[in-house]
Amino acid sequence: MITLHRHKDDQQAVKIEEKLQDLVLAYQVEEIEGEKSGLFIEDGGKKIQGKKEIETWFRELEDELNWQRSISGDSCYIHPETGNVC
Repeated sequence: MITLHRHKDDQQAVKIEEKLQDLVLAYQVEEIEGEKSGLFIEDGGKKIQGKKEIETWFRELEDELNWQRSISGDSCYIHPETGNVC
């Protein structure tokens, strides 16, 4: 499960949430109290933080999703002997 840890009024977090929604992913949001820690994403126990690391994580995630969705989509074929279309 992807969890976005964010401060309440963080504009970078708003953009990250928009990206997650655009990718049609399930995720949760946990609000961070105090100012010591910054925004980060937790994915499968791994902590992703910092602008560059988050951007890299998104690129890799988008690539993986595109690949998975390309092979799991509905497909149709023409039977070679009968010519029937599924």
